[in-house]
This record gives sequence, C-alpha cells and structure tokens, in this order.
Amino acid sequence: MRICCNNDKNISYGSSWYSNFFEKLPNKEIKNSAKYNKIGNALASPHWNRAVIGLAAISTQPAIDYFNPRVDKDTATAASLRTLAKICVCTAVGFCVRGGAYKLVNKYANENLKGNSSILIPKEILNETNNILKSQKLKLHKNALSTVSAICIMLVTNFLLDAPLTTKFTNYLISKYMSANDSPEVKR
Repeated sequence: MRICCNNDKNISYGSSWYSNFFEKLPNKEIKNSAKYNKIGNALASPHWNRAVIGLAAISTQPAIDYFNPRVDKDTATAASLRTLAKICVCTAVGFCVRGGAYKLVNKYANENLKGNSSILIPKEILNETNNILKSQKLKLHKNALSTVSAICIMLVTNFLLDAPLTTKFTNYLISKYMSANDSPEVKR
C-alpha cells in the first residue's frame, strides 16, 4: 500500500483494489443495536474472549499437528492429542480465572460501595462530572484491572493447574486412542 500526500496535507491511499472494494460496500444503519451491543459486550468480556480464542485454536491446531508431514504417524498423533489436551485445559482454566477476576473486579471496583469510594477506582474517575464519560472510563478501568489481575493469577495457576492437568488429560487421551486402535505405545 502506498500513501501519497497532497500539497494540502490530505492523505490519500491511492487507487488499489481493497480501497475500491470498501468504497463500494453499502453503508447501512443497524436498527436493532441493543441486541448487537449485548452480543458485543458479552464477547468483549475477558472470559468469553478466552473461550472464543480457545474454540479457534481447537479447530485448527490439532489438525496442523496431525497432518505434519515431517514426522511419523505415531508422533503426529501424540502431538495432536497433546495439543488438544493443552488447548482444552488451558481454555477451561483461563475461562474460569478470567471470569472470576472479572466478577471480583466488578464487585469490588464499584462506585456505589459504602462510603461512595473504592480503593480500586482512581479518584479521577470518581470525580468525573460527565456521567457518560464516567461510565465509559469506569468500564475501561474495570476491564483493564480484571485483565491485569487475571494475568497475575494465571502466573500461579499455569504451574499449579495447567501443567499437571494437561499431562493427565494427555495421558488419558493417548491411552484411549491406543486402546481403541490397538497401536503400540507412543514413545515420548
């Protein structure tokens, strides 16, 4: 993509197939925006965001490992089962940790707590006079605070939950696969 600057400092992106494509798309107004806002808010929360990422990973990564032409069939099978186990466990733990952190932050970072103050909300947000701006800043602050707290919690849960559960679930999947196919043990 080439950016051209005119003499009057207006930036144009030149003539390309994608700029022409987007100019030809219809620009329509959404009439029932409350429904779409509800869906967007749900998907924007940290725990549902983790679930969507997990679903995308589970639909692609095991197949990539399974069809890897550089390894033998037993290794590819074991790798795809390990990837499947890791994605399932990490998505479940991440969903629970992020959801819990999100709920805790929403409960304790509330402007309506007793005394009308919270140590989790900066005074700049509490003292905001514009209610719309205040609610937007409060929402962004709660999302950031829940994400940071979930990351801190996940530094611990990765070693306490993810690693042992992934190993156990991988062993379970491999044993089920081996018993179903009567194959020799996969060497690890």
